[in-house]
Amino acid sequence: MRATFTELIEKLGVGYPLSAYETCPWSGSDGHTGRTCSAEVRMNPDGNELEAEVQIFYDIPQDGKASIEQILWLKATPHIQDKWDVTELRIKRENWNGKIYNWEEKCLNFFRAIITEIEQGRFPDIEALLEREMSQKEKFAGSRGGGGGKSPKIRPEQLLNMKGQGF
Repeated sequence: MRATFTELIEKLGVGYPLSAYETCPWSGSDGHTGRTCSAEVRMNPDGNELEAEVQIFYDIPQDGKASIEQILWLKATPHIQDKWDVTELRIKRENWNGKIYNWEEKCLNFFRAIITEIEQGRFPDIEALLEREMSQKEKFAGSRGGGGGKSPKIRPEQLLNMKGQGF
C-alpha cells in the first residue's frame, strides 16, 4: 500500500496536511463505564514520520491492569519519491507487520473505523472493529486455498481424435 501523503492522511481521517510537530486528536468518553478512547495522528519534528495511536484510559482500572491500554500504534514513512507506506504496526502491543494479507491498508481502515465511532458520539467496540477490519478473508499469494487440490489427468487420446485432426 503506497500512497501519497495526502491520500495517507485522508485514509486516517485527517482533513488537512500535517506539518512538523502537528497533531490531529480525537477523544470520546463513556461515563457509565469510566473509559475514555483517545486517538491521534501526529507528525515528527522532521516531517518524515507519521504516527497514529489509539489508547483507552480507565478511570478505575480492573485489578492488576494498567489504567491505560494501547490499542493501536502505527508508523508510516516515505518509501519512494512522494509515496508513503505503513512500516510498523502494533495492535494491543502485538506486532502485526505482515501478519495478515494487506495489513497496511487494513490497519488504516481499523484506525478510521475507531475515529468514525468517536466522531458519531459512540464509544468504539474495539473487538468488533478489530474483527471486521483486520480479518483475514483473503490469502497471501501462493497460499493454498480450500479448492481443488488435485491436478487433472490428461490422456493423449482426449487431446487428439483418432483421425489425427488435432484439436
